[in-house]
Amino acid sequence: MGTYPKEIFRKILHLCGVAGVIAWFYTLEDFRQSVAITLLAIVVLYPVLYLCSFIPGLTEFFNARKKGEYGKSFIALFAMYAIVASVCWGYFGQRILGVACILAWGPGDAAAALIGKKYGKHKIGRKKVKSLEGSLSMFVLSFLSVCIALYISGLYSLPVLIAVSLLTAIVTTITELFVLSGYDTFFCPVAAMVVISLFQLIL
Repeated sequence: MGTYPKEIFRKILHLCGVAGVIAWFYTLEDFRQSVAITLLAIVVLYPVLYLCSFIPGLTEFFNARKKGEYGKSFIALFAMYAIVASVCWGYFGQRILGVACILAWGPGDAAAALIGKKYGKHKIGRKKVKSLEGSLSMFVLSFLSVCIALYISGLYSLPVLIAVSLLTAIVTTITELFVLSGYDTFFCPVAAMVVISLFQLIL
């Protein structure tokens, strides 16, 4: 399998993870149960994923860049959910705000990787491994995704909705640009959460 099809496969797994986390917001009625189960899953499942990374051929089959990558991504994803759910759903009482935080990262990150890898010619950021084209894709998808989620929420007037979405997209795009080693899974949604939380507190 060539390099680009491998990247497509990776991002399909990425989007499945994003969809699963978003669905998890609406599976239980109490955010404390949701967060507790998520944290328990880290404790129980991470050792299994870690051990699986030593099975010959499994890392290559799932196109992991290095051994143990999916285990660390799993922890980052679930830890991020625990924080975002606690703040957006637990403190503010709005699950949709948590969804907006995750959407600020998920679709845009996938677009940044795929478009950047295929069309990225202007290298930027730390170590020059990311591209302007990829970052612009991240910004556009992040902005549109947050706009849709916040529109569904009905919490903001249109001018405020656009302002929140714009600032959130800028912050998550910058975060994605400078965070390496797959930790954008954690830092991008949390950065989006900070922006959205500030607007919630101010408004």
